[in-house]
Amino acid sequence: MALVEPGTVVDGFTVGEPVHEGGMAVLHRVTREDQEFPLLMKVPRIGPGEPAATIISYEVEAMVMAALQGPAVPRFVAAGDVAVLPYIVMEHVDARPLQEWADRAPLPADEVARLGAALATAVHLLHQQEAIHLDLKPGNVLVRPGGEAVLVDFGLAHHGHFPDLLAEETTRPIGSAPYMSPEQIVGVRSDPRSDVFAIGAILYQLATGRLPFGQPTGEAGLRRRLWRDPVPPRAIARDLPPWLQEIILRCLEVDGRARYPTAAQLAL
Repeated sequence: MALVEPGTVVDGFTVGEPVHEGGMAVLHRVTREDQEFPLLMKVPRIGPGEPAATIISYEVEAMVMAALQGPAVPRFVAAGDVAVLPYIVMEHVDARPLQEWADRAPLPADEVARLGAALATAVHLLHQQEAIHLDLKPGNVLVRPGGEAVLVDFGLAHHGHFPDLLAEETTRPIGSAPYMSPEQIVGVRSDPRSDVFAIGAILYQLATGRLPFGQPTGEAGLRRRLWRDPVPPRAIARDLPPWLQEIILRCLEVDGRARYPTAAQLAL
């Protein structure tokens, strides 16, 4: 169920129908008299029975989004008081989720390269602001009609100017298991090359239609990527060019020092 009823007015925002209901939050269209662009309100599922990490993720996302700007992220508008009604109001970006492309995978190599370059460029713009996403996956990437990528869902992010509330709360790996970097699995949340690893996992998925490390459900399954290499993409998608396989596998190196050092170099 939606956590805020349509028609409710919250701090000057009139809440519309929900456009997405996820496990962690509900997204509503909202309007305000002075708005200059379409708006979304994200309302986290916080209440009895919900994990404490949900509250912390909300606080992280509100803090990080307020510090970000530029075309690779939705514009931040407002955040609610967690003690009254937690919410984040942001720009409703005219874009399609990258998940739509992942659902059609395997894709032609030129399309994988185009999407990968757009994603890496967006991640570079994020890293320039001393932020690391740490939860990149096709569902958290939007693609504008012009082909540019936009990153969403910063609940697990790390920002160099703020305390890492999630690291203070837990030592367990946090993130989306198929895309999580080896260093995240052992508790390191401060390396921008973790996002490069996640881009590699997304590119592997787009190129082959498979996930490089499957869908591990426990910590033991996650740790396998610390010592086991993925099946080379060309063993699955035989028409994949060698140069694209080389890019993907370099992103997926266990040791971050062997990956592309920056997302900008990966985009190039």
